[in-house]
Amino acid sequence: MSFAMHANTAFSAAFADFDVTTQIRPDGSLLLTLHSNERVIVRRAIDVGQFNTPLQLEWQVGAIRRDLALGAGRSPVIATLQSQSRTSLPTYDFCRSTGPRRGCRV
Repeated sequence: MSFAMHANTAFSAAFADFDVTTQIRPDGSLLLTLHSNERVIVRRAIDVGQFNTPLQLEWQVGAIRRDLALGAGRSPVIATLQSQSRTSLPTYDFCRSTGPRRGCRV
């Protein structure tokens, strides 16, 4: 099964209260639309790099759920927002990169 088909299945399962349609765009991205009673609730273009792994797909589902909650006037739970953090902040080991002659203790 291609990731686009897997994405369609995952979005349909995650948003069972909505009619879910997905279309592949010419650039390979996915156009996701959530309908309710013939009314468009969410329409989002998702870049191919944002749905081609299960973790990225989970992030997209979480982001859409957050947007739906905000649109309904509800604030998402802090733990939910924290789970949206995808990367750690970079750390630097200054002494290793510059060497001991620049004032670092060995």
